[in-house]
Amino acid sequence: MSSDHPRAPLELWAGFECTFNRVGDVQHDQLALTGHYGRLLDLDRLAELGVRTVRYPILWERIESGAPNGAPWEWTDVRMHHLRELGIEPIVGLVHHGSGPVGTSLLDPSFAEGLAAFARTVAERYP
Repeated sequence: MSSDHPRAPLELWAGFECTFNRVGDVQHDQLALTGHYGRLLDLDRLAELGVRTVRYPILWERIESGAPNGAPWEWTDVRMHHLRELGIEPIVGLVHHGSGPVGTSLLDPSFAEGLAAFARTVAERYP
């Protein structure tokens, strides 16, 4: 089969399991359970594999809870900077199998407004 249109090269995309879910009053953080919080070199491994796009979490509930270790923006700032250095473009997730910060509910009419405000904060911080 021939074509007059050149084909774009295949790209390898990746993502981290980043669920931060709430069961009752307890939150379960997959990035803590997998140890990713302490391994910046995970991103280098992605670059070595040829990954150029990654689904990466800047989760509303994680930021609001202070994870990891009470410095969520510092942790996220370092990761976003490192992804840029590596030439990997993040597709940022704001919620992932979660229900928002403690005190919010997916059923609450103000949930969308709170998420929109968080999205604006993230967009301004990481244009």
